[in-house]
Amino acid sequence: AALVGMTPLLQSADRAPSVLNGGLGNVSPLYWGLCLAGAAAIDLYGIFGASKKEGYTPGDLGFDPLGVFPEDKEGQEWVKLAEVKNG
Repeated sequence: AALVGMTPLLQSADRAPSVLNGGLGNVSPLYWGLCLAGAAAIDLYGIFGASKKEGYTPGDLGFDPLGVFPEDKEGQEWVKLAEVKNG
């Protein structure tokens, strides 16, 4: 924060702002608005975009930058089952 001329959000004991220790009021409302807008955009894409595609699986937005989802059918079924069981 100091590098870009902003006031740091960490308190003197190096605690991050939270509901329990206060300090959330110091976070810019613009940040919270952008977080909300980003989450809404992802959710709306899932509702109106991805879910209309043929073969859509709930939660599959086609975004896997780390390549975690297996390529083989058996591995995909295992991951889907693990997601259902563990959330």
